[in-house]
Amino acid sequence: MRIQIERTHIALFGLFVIGATLIATLVFFQKSADEETVIQASADEEMNSFLSVSSPVPGAYFTSKTEVSAETGRGIYLENCAVCHGLFGRGDGPRASSFGEYQYIPDLSDGYVIDGRGDEVMENIKEGLHRLEVPLIVMPQFKYILAQSDIESVHEYLKILPEIAPALME
Repeated sequence: MRIQIERTHIALFGLFVIGATLIATLVFFQKSADEETVIQASADEEMNSFLSVSSPVPGAYFTSKTEVSAETGRGIYLENCAVCHGLFGRGDGPRASSFGEYQYIPDLSDGYVIDGRGDEVMENIKEGLHRLEVPLIVMPQFKYILAQSDIESVHEYLKILPEIAPALME
């Protein structure tokens, strides 16, 4: 009988410890959730004021804080373009393997695509290419993702890409 009472005490103590742990966890997460709600409300206010700014022309609604440079463009290219165009612009990015035979991705490392076509290339980045029916959209618009200076930086990077891309192995 005494052993049974001791086991009951141990079991009750264990339940007490588990309950205390759960209460502490709930209090912690409630406090975190309250802080997150305050942060989210602040972010929502910022976003609403940000979106309420009217723009006379459709385009990017933000500006980049970086200078236009090929180095900046390299980072932007790797983050946004390499998934289709590949690390060195050859059209061999991981997403390109899922494209059908009607999907054309130019070899940007050759240089002919960029030479003398700066405005057209930047317009294509900004507006995307929509020559085919959905789902073959070809290239998405980046005007709502990248600031104009970011697009110019990507163009600067594309201009030097043929010089820095390693030669193809035959």
